[in-house]
Amino acid sequence: MGMLALRAPPNLPKPPQEYDPAYMNQLLNILTLFFNNLNAVQQLSLAGLNLNLDTLPTDADYDTLRDGDVYRDRFSPVNGLKIKAPISIGGGITGVSGSGAVGTVVPNISKALTGVSAAGAVGTVTP
Repeated sequence: MGMLALRAPPNLPKPPQEYDPAYMNQLLNILTLFFNNLNAVQQLSLAGLNLNLDTLPTDADYDTLRDGDVYRDRFSPVNGLKIKAPISIGGGITGVSGSGAVGTVVPNISKALTGVSAAGAVGTVTP
């Protein structure tokens, strides 16, 4: 089984003997719908996919990755896989402040944030 679902071609109407604008409009509409369907986001079947973790980019390559690329987090306790995604926070990150020692601050970007504060020197802040 392939990773992408196969799409059946559309049934095209039989052409008339003479040029017919209504036929051409119908044909173009069918072809447009078919190509839009092909270009739509498709569900993948990844059951048979094998990944070699040693060949994946790591967090060190983050700046060169495209949105949607998979990379390996070297500092994850279980060598976790992550997907690079654009930061889209409803309220935006309005400020980071700190006093005291903080190692790494990684906000949960699924929620709107108004800021990150800590006591001590801030090591790494990753929005």
